Amino acid sequence: MLSRVRFTLAAEEKAVRALTKALDSSFVEAVELLTSRRGKIIITGVGKSGFVGMKMAASFTSLGHPAFFLNPLDALHGDAGMVSSGDVVISISFSGESIEAVKLIAHLRKTSKIAHITITGRSISRLASLSDVALLTYITEEGSPLGLAPMASTTAALVMGDLLASALTSPESFKKGQFAKFHPGGTLGLSLRAVKEVMTSGEQLPSVREGVSFGQALEEITNKKLGIVGVVNQRSILVGTVTDGDIRRILLKYDEPKSLSARSVMTKNPKFVYAEATLKEALAVMEEFRVTSLFVVDSKKKLLGVVHIHDIVENSLGL
Repeated sequence: MLSRVRFTLAAEEKAVRALTKALDSSFVEAVELLTSRRGKIIITGVGKSGFVGMKMAASFTSLGHPAFFLNPLDALHGDAGMVSSGDVVISISFSGESIEAVKLIAHLRKTSKIAHITITGRSISRLASLSDVALLTYITEEGSPLGLAPMASTTAALVMGDLLASALTSPESFKKGQFAKFHPGGTLGLSLRAVKEVMTSGEQLPSVREGVSFGQALEEITNKKLGIVGVVNQRSILVGTVTDGDIRRILLKYDEPKSLSARSVMTKNPKFVYAEATLKEALAVMEEFRVTSLFVVDSKKKLLGVVHIHDIVENSLGL
Protein backbone atom coordinates (compact mmCIF):
# COMPACT_ATOMS: atom_id res chain seq x y z
CA MET A 1 0.00 0.00 0.00
CA LEU A 2 2.73 2.47 0.95
CA SER A 3 4.63 1.77 -2.26
CA ARG A 4 1.49 2.66 -4.24
CA VAL A 5 1.04 5.86 -2.25
CA ARG A 6 4.67 6.82 -2.79
CA PHE A 7 4.19 6.24 -6.51
CA THR A 8 1.23 8.66 -6.49
CA LEU A 9 3.18 11.24 -4.51
CA ALA A 10 6.15 10.96 -6.85
CA ALA A 11 3.91 11.42 -9.89
CA GLU A 12 2.33 14.56 -8.44
CA GLU A 13 5.68 15.98 -7.35
CA LYS A 14 7.04 15.40 -10.86
CA ALA A 15 4.03 17.13 -12.39
CA VAL A 16 4.55 20.20 -10.20
CA ARG A 17 8.28 20.38 -10.89
CA ALA A 18 7.58 20.16 -14.63
CA LEU A 19 5.62 23.41 -14.43
CA THR A 20 8.92 25.27 -14.57
CA LYS A 21 8.82 24.50 -18.32
CA ALA A 22 5.53 26.40 -18.56
CA LEU A 23 6.96 29.59 -17.06
CA ASP A 24 7.89 30.98 -20.44
CA SER A 25 6.68 33.66 -22.85
CA SER A 26 3.24 32.01 -23.03
CA PHE A 27 2.82 32.37 -19.27
CA VAL A 28 3.83 36.04 -19.46
CA GLU A 29 1.36 36.58 -22.30
CA ALA A 30 -1.42 34.96 -20.27
CA VAL A 31 -0.70 37.24 -17.31
CA GLU A 32 -0.73 40.27 -19.63
CA LEU A 33 -4.14 39.25 -20.99
CA LEU A 34 -5.50 38.96 -17.46
CA THR A 35 -3.91 42.22 -16.34
CA SER A 36 -5.17 44.26 -19.31
CA ARG A 37 -8.68 42.78 -19.38
CA ARG A 38 -11.67 45.15 -19.49
CA GLY A 39 -14.08 42.62 -18.06
CA LYS A 40 -14.29 39.62 -15.76
CA ILE A 41 -12.22 36.49 -15.25
CA ILE A 42 -14.32 33.41 -16.02
CA ILE A 43 -13.04 29.90 -15.42
CA THR A 44 -14.57 26.78 -16.88
CA GLY A 45 -13.93 23.06 -16.87
CA VAL A 46 -15.67 19.69 -16.66
CA GLY A 47 -15.52 17.11 -13.86
CA LYS A 48 -12.34 17.22 -11.77
CA SER A 49 -11.11 20.14 -13.88
CA GLY A 50 -14.27 21.95 -12.87
CA PHE A 51 -13.44 21.58 -9.19
CA VAL A 52 -9.95 22.92 -9.90
CA GLY A 53 -11.61 25.84 -11.69
CA MET A 54 -13.80 26.61 -8.68
CA LYS A 55 -10.76 26.76 -6.43
CA MET A 56 -8.93 28.91 -8.98
CA ALA A 57 -11.82 31.38 -9.13
CA ALA A 58 -11.90 31.54 -5.33
CA SER A 59 -8.16 32.26 -5.18
CA PHE A 60 -8.37 35.03 -7.77
CA THR A 61 -11.31 36.65 -5.98
CA SER A 62 -9.71 36.47 -2.53
CA LEU A 63 -6.70 38.33 -3.90
CA GLY A 64 -8.77 41.14 -5.37
CA HIS A 65 -9.32 39.83 -8.93
CA PRO A 66 -13.08 39.20 -9.35
CA ALA A 67 -13.60 35.81 -10.95
CA PHE A 68 -16.28 33.14 -11.11
CA PHE A 69 -16.63 29.55 -12.26
CA LEU A 70 -18.94 28.81 -15.18
CA ASN A 71 -20.12 25.25 -15.68
CA PRO A 72 -19.80 24.66 -19.44
CA LEU A 73 -22.93 22.49 -19.62
CA ASP A 74 -25.02 25.17 -17.90
CA ALA A 75 -23.42 27.76 -20.15
CA LEU A 76 -24.57 25.86 -23.23
CA HIS A 77 -28.11 26.00 -21.89
CA GLY A 78 -28.41 29.69 -21.11
CA ASP A 79 -25.63 30.74 -18.75
CA ALA A 80 -23.38 31.81 -21.63
CA GLY A 81 -25.18 35.14 -21.25
CA MET A 82 -22.96 35.76 -18.22
CA VAL A 83 -20.01 36.20 -20.58
CA SER A 84 -19.47 39.50 -22.35
CA SER A 85 -16.90 41.17 -24.57
CA GLY A 86 -13.75 42.14 -22.69
CA ASP A 87 -13.85 39.07 -20.44
CA VAL A 88 -11.00 36.58 -20.18
CA VAL A 89 -12.07 32.94 -20.12
CA ILE A 90 -9.75 30.28 -18.71
CA SER A 91 -10.60 26.71 -19.69
CA ILE A 92 -9.10 23.69 -17.94
CA SER A 93 -8.85 20.33 -19.69
CA PHE A 94 -5.83 18.06 -19.64
CA SER A 95 -6.84 16.40 -22.91
CA GLY A 96 -7.92 19.70 -24.45
CA GLU A 97 -10.82 17.80 -25.98
CA SER A 98 -13.57 18.11 -23.37
CA ILE A 99 -16.67 18.26 -25.57
CA GLU A 100 -18.66 20.70 -23.44
CA ALA A 101 -15.70 23.04 -22.97
CA VAL A 102 -14.83 22.95 -26.68
CA LYS A 103 -18.43 23.73 -27.66
CA LEU A 104 -18.61 26.59 -25.16
CA ILE A 105 -15.34 28.23 -26.22
CA ALA A 106 -16.18 27.84 -29.92
CA HIS A 107 -19.54 29.52 -29.30
CA LEU A 108 -18.02 32.36 -27.26
CA ARG A 109 -15.36 32.97 -29.90
CA LYS A 110 -18.09 33.49 -32.47
CA THR A 111 -20.42 35.66 -30.35
CA SER A 112 -18.16 37.72 -28.05
CA LYS A 113 -14.81 39.45 -28.14
CA ILE A 114 -13.22 37.44 -25.38
CA ALA A 115 -9.67 36.36 -24.71
CA HIS A 116 -9.21 32.65 -24.09
CA ILE A 117 -6.48 30.97 -22.05
CA THR A 118 -6.46 27.22 -21.78
CA ILE A 119 -4.62 25.08 -19.24
CA THR A 120 -4.04 21.75 -20.93
CA GLY A 121 -1.59 18.89 -21.27
CA ARG A 122 -1.74 18.84 -25.05
CA SER A 123 -0.56 21.60 -27.33
CA ILE A 124 -2.30 19.94 -30.26
CA SER A 125 -5.95 19.89 -29.20
CA ARG A 126 -9.16 21.69 -30.01
CA LEU A 127 -9.07 23.89 -26.91
CA ALA A 128 -5.47 24.85 -27.63
CA SER A 129 -6.41 25.77 -31.19
CA LEU A 130 -9.24 27.97 -29.91
CA SER A 131 -6.99 29.77 -27.41
CA ASP A 132 -4.99 32.98 -27.46
CA VAL A 133 -2.56 31.33 -25.06
CA ALA A 134 -2.13 27.66 -24.15
CA LEU A 135 -0.46 26.96 -20.80
CA LEU A 136 0.88 23.43 -20.95
CA THR A 137 1.02 21.08 -17.97
CA TYR A 138 3.38 18.18 -18.50
CA ILE A 139 2.85 14.81 -16.82
CA THR A 140 4.18 11.33 -17.55
CA GLU A 141 2.03 9.46 -15.02
CA GLU A 142 -1.27 10.29 -13.35
CA GLY A 143 -0.19 8.33 -10.30
CA SER A 144 -3.65 6.82 -9.87
CA PRO A 145 -4.53 3.10 -9.97
CA LEU A 146 -4.37 1.99 -13.61
CA GLY A 147 -3.62 5.61 -14.51
CA LEU A 148 -7.32 6.30 -15.04
CA ALA A 149 -8.33 8.87 -12.42
CA PRO A 150 -6.96 12.43 -12.81
CA MET A 151 -4.44 13.08 -10.06
CA ALA A 152 -1.13 14.48 -11.25
CA SER A 153 -2.87 16.39 -14.06
CA THR A 154 -5.35 18.10 -11.74
CA THR A 155 -2.56 18.85 -9.25
CA ALA A 156 -0.58 20.54 -12.02
CA ALA A 157 -3.63 22.54 -13.14
CA LEU A 158 -4.33 23.58 -9.55
CA VAL A 159 -0.78 24.84 -9.08
CA MET A 160 -0.88 26.61 -12.44
CA GLY A 161 -3.89 28.53 -11.19
CA ASP A 162 -1.99 29.54 -8.07
CA LEU A 163 0.92 30.71 -10.23
CA LEU A 164 -1.39 32.92 -12.28
CA ALA A 165 -2.98 34.37 -9.14
CA SER A 166 0.45 35.05 -7.67
CA ALA A 167 1.68 36.70 -10.87
CA LEU A 168 -1.37 38.96 -10.95
CA THR A 169 -1.03 40.12 -7.35
CA SER A 170 1.61 42.70 -6.51
CA PRO A 171 2.49 43.07 -2.80
CA GLU A 172 2.88 46.80 -3.47
CA SER A 173 -0.71 47.22 -4.70
CA PHE A 174 -2.47 44.58 -2.60
CA LYS A 175 -2.18 45.16 1.13
CA LYS A 176 -2.95 43.02 4.16
CA GLY A 177 -5.95 45.21 4.93
CA GLN A 178 -7.51 44.39 1.56
CA PHE A 179 -7.05 40.67 2.21
CA ALA A 180 -8.77 41.10 5.58
CA LYS A 181 -11.66 42.85 3.82
CA PHE A 182 -12.22 39.77 1.67
CA HIS A 183 -11.86 37.34 4.62
CA PRO A 184 -13.97 38.74 7.48
CA GLY A 185 -14.90 35.40 9.00
CA GLY A 186 -13.26 32.34 10.52
CA THR A 187 -9.78 31.92 11.96
CA LEU A 188 -8.25 33.76 9.02
CA GLY A 189 -10.43 36.79 9.70
CA LEU A 190 -9.41 36.79 13.36
CA SER A 191 -5.75 36.68 12.35
CA LEU A 192 -6.12 39.66 10.05
CA ARG A 193 -8.38 42.05 11.96
CA ALA A 194 -6.96 44.31 14.65
CA VAL A 195 -8.62 44.74 18.03
CA LYS A 196 -8.94 48.48 17.43
CA GLU A 197 -11.29 47.80 14.50
CA VAL A 198 -13.99 46.22 16.67
CA MET A 199 -13.42 47.59 20.18
CA THR A 200 -15.98 49.70 22.03
CA SER A 201 -14.61 53.20 22.50
CA GLY A 202 -15.57 56.85 22.94
CA GLU A 203 -18.72 57.58 24.90
CA GLN A 204 -19.63 53.88 25.05
CA LEU A 205 -16.38 52.98 26.82
CA PRO A 206 -16.98 52.28 30.54
CA SER A 207 -14.27 54.09 32.51
CA VAL A 208 -13.88 56.12 35.69
CA ARG A 209 -11.07 57.95 37.46
CA GLU A 210 -9.50 56.09 40.37
CA GLY A 211 -10.60 58.77 42.88
CA VAL A 212 -14.36 58.40 42.29
CA SER A 213 -16.55 56.44 44.66
CA PHE A 214 -17.51 52.81 44.26
CA GLY A 215 -21.09 54.02 43.81
CA GLN A 216 -20.07 56.06 40.76
CA ALA A 217 -18.17 53.09 39.33
CA LEU A 218 -21.25 50.93 39.88
CA GLU A 219 -23.38 53.51 38.05
CA GLU A 220 -20.93 53.50 35.09
CA ILE A 221 -21.07 49.71 34.87
CA THR A 222 -24.87 49.83 34.93
CA ASN A 223 -25.13 52.55 32.28
CA LYS A 224 -22.65 51.07 29.82
CA LYS A 225 -24.05 47.53 30.19
CA LEU A 226 -20.78 45.67 29.60
CA GLY A 227 -20.36 44.27 33.10
CA ILE A 228 -17.01 45.96 33.60
CA VAL A 229 -15.44 49.37 34.09
CA GLY A 230 -11.86 50.49 33.57
CA VAL A 231 -10.22 52.57 36.28
CA VAL A 232 -7.72 55.17 35.06
CA ASN A 233 -5.42 57.72 36.68
CA GLN A 234 -5.16 61.41 35.83
CA ARG A 235 -3.17 60.60 32.68
CA SER A 236 -5.85 58.14 31.50
CA ILE A 237 -3.50 55.21 32.17
CA LEU A 238 -5.33 51.97 32.94
CA VAL A 239 -4.60 51.07 36.57
CA GLY A 240 -7.43 48.67 37.43
CA THR A 241 -10.87 47.25 36.72
CA VAL A 242 -14.10 46.62 38.54
CA THR A 243 -16.32 43.81 37.26
CA ASP A 244 -19.72 42.37 38.10
CA GLY A 245 -17.89 39.65 40.03
CA ASP A 246 -15.99 42.27 42.04
CA ILE A 247 -19.27 43.97 42.90
CA ARG A 248 -20.70 40.80 44.45
CA ARG A 249 -17.57 40.29 46.54
CA ILE A 250 -17.57 43.92 47.67
CA LEU A 251 -21.24 43.80 48.70
CA LEU A 252 -20.57 40.70 50.79
CA LYS A 253 -17.49 42.23 52.43
CA TYR A 254 -18.66 45.79 53.24
CA ASP A 255 -21.85 47.05 54.84
CA GLU A 256 -21.61 50.52 53.25
CA PRO A 257 -19.52 50.04 50.07
CA LYS A 258 -20.79 53.02 48.06
CA SER A 259 -18.56 55.47 49.93
CA LEU A 260 -15.42 53.51 49.14
CA SER A 261 -13.18 54.76 46.34
CA ALA A 262 -12.84 52.91 43.07
CA ARG A 263 -9.12 52.68 43.79
CA SER A 264 -9.71 50.74 47.02
CA VAL A 265 -11.95 48.10 45.48
CA MET A 266 -10.54 47.70 41.96
CA THR A 267 -8.53 44.74 40.71
CA LYS A 268 -5.02 46.05 40.12
CA ASN A 269 -2.80 45.12 37.16
CA PRO A 270 -5.73 44.06 34.96
CA LYS A 271 -5.28 41.98 31.83
CA PHE A 272 -5.24 44.09 28.68
CA VAL A 273 -4.43 43.94 24.98
CA TYR A 274 -2.73 46.46 22.72
CA ALA A 275 -4.79 48.17 20.02
CA GLU A 276 -2.64 46.75 17.22
CA ALA A 277 -3.07 43.15 18.40
CA THR A 278 -5.19 40.82 16.30
CA LEU A 279 -8.51 39.40 17.42
CA LYS A 280 -6.86 35.98 17.48
CA GLU A 281 -4.27 37.26 19.96
CA ALA A 282 -6.97 38.86 22.11
CA LEU A 283 -8.92 35.59 22.14
CA ALA A 284 -5.80 33.72 23.27
CA VAL A 285 -5.43 36.09 26.25
CA MET A 286 -9.11 35.65 27.14
CA GLU A 287 -8.78 31.86 27.03
CA GLU A 288 -5.56 31.85 29.06
CA PHE A 289 -6.94 33.98 31.88
CA ARG A 290 -10.59 32.93 31.55
CA VAL A 291 -11.97 36.41 31.07
CA THR A 292 -14.63 37.61 28.65
CA SER A 293 -13.52 41.24 28.26
CA LEU A 294 -10.19 42.94 27.75
CA PHE A 295 -9.39 46.61 27.91
CA VAL A 296 -7.49 47.98 24.95
CA VAL A 297 -4.52 50.29 25.49
CA ASP A 298 -1.81 52.06 23.51
CA SER A 299 1.94 51.58 23.96
CA LYS A 300 1.85 53.79 27.09
CA LYS A 301 -1.11 51.86 28.58
CA LYS A 302 -3.49 54.75 27.94
CA LEU A 303 -7.04 53.38 27.87
CA LEU A 304 -8.53 53.35 24.35
CA GLY A 305 -11.36 50.86 24.43
CA VAL A 306 -12.67 47.47 25.48
CA VAL A 307 -13.23 44.30 23.48
CA HIS A 308 -15.71 41.60 24.52
CA ILE A 309 -15.63 37.96 23.51
CA HIS A 310 -18.94 38.51 21.68
CA ASP A 311 -17.16 40.94 19.36
CA ILE A 312 -14.67 38.23 18.48
CA VAL A 313 -17.33 35.56 18.00
CA GLU A 314 -19.28 37.81 15.65
CA ASN A 315 -16.17 38.44 13.58
CA SER A 316 -15.31 34.74 13.43
CA LEU A 317 -18.77 34.21 11.92
CA GLY A 318 -18.31 37.09 9.49
CA LEU A 319 -21.24 39.03 10.99
